[in-house]
Amino acid sequence: MISKKTIDEIMFATKIEDVVGDFVTLRRQGQSFVGVCPFHNDKNPSLHVTPRLGIYKCFVCDAKGNAVHFLMEHAKMTYPEALEYLAKKYNIEIEYDRPETDEEKALRSERDSLFIVNEFAEKYFMEQLRNSEEGQMLGLTYFKERGFKDATLDKFHLGYCPGGWDSFTQEALKQGYKEEFLIKLGLTKKSEKNKLYDFYRGRVIFPIHNTVGRVIGFGGRILKKDEKIAKYFNSPENEIYHKSDTLYDLYLAKKAIRQMDNVYLVEGYTDVISMFESGVENVVASSGTSLTDGQVKLLYSLTKNITVLYDGDAAGIKASLRGIDMLLEKGMNVRVCLLPDGEDPDSFAKKHRDSELQEYLTQNTTDFILFKVQILLEEAGNDPLKRANVVNNILESIAKIQDNIVQSFYIKECARLFELPEATLGSKIRTMLWKANTDKRKAENSVPTEQTPLQEVQIREQRQVEQQLRPQTNLRLESEKNLVKLLYKYGFYEISVEAENEDGFIQQRVDQFIFNELHNDEITIQDPTLRKIYDNYAERAAILQDPVSMQRTLVYSEDEDEYKFAIDNLETDQPYSPNWKKKYDMVTHSTENNIQNLQQEVQDTVLSLKLRIVEERIAFLRNEIKQKEYGEEDQILILAHINLLVKCRKNISERLNRVVSQ
Repeated sequence: MISKKTIDEIMFATKIEDVVGDFVTLRRQGQSFVGVCPFHNDKNPSLHVTPRLGIYKCFVCDAKGNAVHFLMEHAKMTYPEALEYLAKKYNIEIEYDRPETDEEKALRSERDSLFIVNEFAEKYFMEQLRNSEEGQMLGLTYFKERGFKDATLDKFHLGYCPGGWDSFTQEALKQGYKEEFLIKLGLTKKSEKNKLYDFYRGRVIFPIHNTVGRVIGFGGRILKKDEKIAKYFNSPENEIYHKSDTLYDLYLAKKAIRQMDNVYLVEGYTDVISMFESGVENVVASSGTSLTDGQVKLLYSLTKNITVLYDGDAAGIKASLRGIDMLLEKGMNVRVCLLPDGEDPDSFAKKHRDSELQEYLTQNTTDFILFKVQILLEEAGNDPLKRANVVNNILESIAKIQDNIVQSFYIKECARLFELPEATLGSKIRTMLWKANTDKRKAENSVPTEQTPLQEVQIREQRQVEQQLRPQTNLRLESEKNLVKLLYKYGFYEISVEAENEDGFIQQRVDQFIFNELHNDEITIQDPTLRKIYDNYAERAAILQDPVSMQRTLVYSEDEDEYKFAIDNLETDQPYSPNWKKKYDMVTHSTENNIQNLQQEVQDTVLSLKLRIVEERIAFLRNEIKQKEYGEEDQILILAHINLLVKCRKNISERLNRVVSQ
């Protein structure tokens, strides 16, 4: 187990903007950073990263957490894996409290085991390529014939699987790896006679890595010419490998993609590797499939600009045109580059020097819509009906574009190309958009079966009941939450308070002021979770020396309640409506490091809690009177106490500038 000391070192060394920035392109906004949220189909930057607190939060899908949580959610790591990743990133040596026990090893998740088996397989294939006679003769020769350098083989972890029936499988079993995991990962298969054999035998191996560089799958290319066997074998879907959420080479390419603010999309493994060797490192492959939502989301978090490389195959171009509309719909700027006939990215990169390749890509990259017009018009010729279909096809693509200004320019350009009135094309676009929105609303509001008028009335009545049964805001809980939030955000700041034994004011820390106020009035935090967080703060306040350390301790707390409180309540304050205070009758936060505002907010928050407690007491005593279980003398005493509390409530309300009912 990783020691507490190491976890603390990792916690204080970690910079949330660096960690999130490994996966999402961030831009500075004041003291924070913003970027496209990778957890939903975000079209505008809604992910906010706050370095001061060490947290991220999306204000659309409500994804939030610290750096460890981000890695667990986005990169699908376990908690120990996330800590190990951060330790490696910040050069922290990991210490363990004790060795892992046999029982703990047995309790490892299946997902962890799958990663471990894949890592063994990757090392085995690399070793076979470089050091076995068969690997050098067949696998290494294949890669050398393609011009791949030794450094490239190492960078992409390329390998070779021996041609024997079960050479890899037997070695894996010998090393203690379980048969069930070998089969689940697709590394090993069972024959009809129930015998195990190597799935990739006799193939060169292209490991597939996730966004943090861990191997999640493999592609294997056959070296023999056999029309009955597929040229490429790929890993099956499993717990760690989802093809629709994976792009080949994204791990190596993401830095260059951010720097160039553009990504080149190709089809195969060797296309990527050859372009990479030629100096074009911002390149990924869809591995022979059409792009999926998950893949587009990965790219969109890094850049909005994508350039699709096409070879001269006309049939392939037409087939892929249909899938690119999705890129436009997701808000990406799509450009294309057509390679000469008979060339693909792999062969073209090999035949041209680095500068020549870069020059060709720059000079021959064109806008996707105009490229599509050219391709479809060549096919339609002078046939009026076919040309009309081309117009509708192009307009469907334009309708997918999110930016209205860009859309208008395309309408104007297409009106010129097709020699049609711009108003006609604009009207057609609006009709398409209206129909798409209508269909979407119908789909969202559809019900499984038709309902009778009586059933519809019953449904409306049920909704009204559910609305009435929703829990009302617990005002005391909200006041306690605001108080604890103030402690963690501003506890180390100083405010001016009246001196107890002398005239004038003294400077006092916010947390000490709050401690004194609650102690003097014998107030206890009622909510058990908040009380635990409040007490933990009091213990740490004597040790930690600054608010950032206090906040980060909470953000990285192993206590689930503390962690959730931090993520939910310590994010940067958002703009709020001035009507909130009037509507909800509670303090709203707008301190912004202004000491005068802070002093007023602290005092108001403490007074608000006291007000809630007084109101609760008044309500309790009034309810007691109604029970009629007290004698006349007791009732007089209770009423007198209520009157005192009402005066107290009035005094507090006046200090808060609030109007209360009697």
